[in-house]
Formats: sequence, structure tokens, C-alpha cells
Amino acid sequence: MKLPRELPIAPRPEDDELLSSWQGRVACRYGLTHDDLSGWLGVLRDDRLLEFADRDFAPSTETVLAWAAACRFSERSVQDLALSSRSRSRSWYVWGEGRVAGAFRRPVCMACLDEDAAAGRDHHFRRSWALVETVICDRHHRFLEEACPGCLACSGFRFVFHDMAARLACVECGRVVGVVRSQGSDRSEDGVAGWSDLFAQAIDHEPALAERLMEVVRLLWKPPRPRTGRQLPFVADVLPNHRPPPSVRALVDQSEPLATAPIGWRTVTLLGAARLLDLGGSRESLGQLTFTLGQMVAWTEEREPRPGTRMAPCAPLPPSPDRLSLRSEAEYLELAKTILASDEWRVGQGKDARAQRRTLGALIEKALAGEPF
Repeated sequence: MKLPRELPIAPRPEDDELLSSWQGRVACRYGLTHDDLSGWLGVLRDDRLLEFADRDFAPSTETVLAWAAACRFSERSVQDLALSSRSRSRSWYVWGEGRVAGAFRRPVCMACLDEDAAAGRDHHFRRSWALVETVICDRHHRFLEEACPGCLACSGFRFVFHDMAARLACVECGRVVGVVRSQGSDRSEDGVAGWSDLFAQAIDHEPALAERLMEVVRLLWKPPRPRTGRQLPFVADVLPNHRPPPSVRALVDQSEPLATAPIGWRTVTLLGAARLLDLGGSRESLGQLTFTLGQMVAWTEEREPRPGTRMAPCAPLPPSPDRLSLRSEAEYLELAKTILASDEWRVGQGKDARAQRRTLGALIEKALAGEPF
């Protein structure tokens, strides 16, 4: 009879913690990832990376039993950490799959992580951060972040054991993440938080509306039929200010866009779906989109022609305003030199990375529009 393996040190899960987060905190104390430790426990017998369904949504009975025994924890308590014990399907969670073993690409609230450290707790992923509608921290009213504040990479975070505690560190640069100070909320963030509550209400308590919402979300990301002449998914036209559209080759699962899209595109997708369905009277507050649900259906779904008939060709949509007229390399070089020589850029050098990114983005928009600095 094979005896279960036990670990001498195994912290308890936090009340609001994801299963994989708890496993990552346990594993980092032994210099391992949660996948490595699962292999040592005998429940991962190949080199594949565990996916969201295995880690957080519906872990196998074998996995639950092995982790419960190793950490001297009740099987029921481990099973309760699985998201499948709740009412949502996995399409309504951010999967957060990392491309590197032990990495999470799920957005986090840096201020919450700072509070963990200040209170002497381990960093941990909150379950609420895995909800597709959560883009704002309800405690600090800050947008969740995917990028490392040090190197700005978006490769994800992994648990490391640092200063006698589990800390999330950037996969690329290895820096423990957090912010120096919490930023206050602003109206735009509070507005998005209000929409998040509407989505949560629909997803959790109105099954028919949730199903319709998911249909619209998938239509927004579905590639148009080639014969229509349109090249980009409709989500590209939801963005304001004529910003560059997403590539149709982006690493987004078009059948599960909310679960796999970066947080910025997830926010745009949800607000676009809200306007198309007029959720909470959003058309009055946010304005109507330039396309309709009918157009989306007509331009993305193939119709079966009746025998012996030919389908009339569709008239192309007007050219997308998001298409950019490219300039010469010399022109772009001059614009870059102008930005770097501007007073606004020099003043922003002493600020934190987020403030510098905002300043640079504003200067780029001004330069491309030909506006004076």
C-alpha cells in the first residue's frame, strides 16, 4: 500500500483564495512550482503544464486527496477551493494560463499585494480577480494590472519565497511586485466598477441574459467571412479615439474571449456587449455603436444557400477608421526625437512607471495628430 506523502510546512488557504494560489504558496517554500509539487505527490505524471480546468476549476479527485493528505487538510476544504463548486461555468472566469511553468497571467491589484506584505501575510490571488467582469479592485478602486511595474513585461507572475513569505514576482525580471503608494480612484474607474456590478448581476442571477451576453461577446471576436471584405473582428470598432485595432492573430481564444483576452480588451469587449444589448441603459450613457447585432450576425455567420440558387454578394462596410496611414521611418524618427526633447517628457522622468506610460501615450497621440506640445 502506497502511503501518502506529507509536507512539514503547509500554510492554510486564505478565505478568498484560488486553489492554484494556495498550491503555489505551499510549493514556493520548497523552491518548486505548484506543477512540480503535484508531480512529486504523484498526481502529475508527464511534462504537460496544468491548465485552468485542472488547477482551479475542477481538479481531479486524485489531486484533491493528495494535496489534502500532504498538507494535513480536510478533503472537503480543498474541494471547496475549486471554482466548479460555485454556480458559474468556466467561461465566466479568467483562465490566466501562463506560458512558463508555475506562472500566472491573471491580473492583480498591486495595492492588495502591498497590504498582504504590510500585514505579514503571503501574497495571494483573490477569487474575485478571476471573475471576467472584475477589472477594478473593489477595495482600492484601482484597475487590476497585468504588467510588471519594474520591466513592464506581461509574461505573468510566479510565487517565490522572499523575506520568509510567499511573494509574487515577475517571470521576466524576477522583481517582487507591488506599488509604492496606492492611487485614489477617479470617475472613469468608478464608472467601470458600476458596469462590473451589472455584469455580475446578469451572470450570477439572470441565466437567459448571461447566455445572450456570451453570444454577443463571441460575435464581437468572431472573424468576419472573407467575402464580406471586412478583415477585423467587430471588437476593433468598440475602441474610441481610433486606436490601433487588435490583430485577428492575437493569442485570444475566439470561442472564449472573456477567459483569454488581456484585461484591456476584456474591458472593451464587456462594454461593447453592454451597448449592443443596452444593458443598464448603456446606450444613453456611452453612446450607440456604429454597427448592430444584425450586421454582426450577417457578416460572421455563413448561410447555407438553397439548392440551385446563388447568393447575392454583400456590399462592403465603409473602410474602418482604425486603419492607420503609415509614415516613413524618417518621419517617425523625427517624431520620437521631438517627444524626447519635450518639456512634458523631461518633467515626467522622476515619476513612477505608470505615470511615465501615461505621459508617453499622451505625447505620442499629440505627435501623430500634429498637435503642439
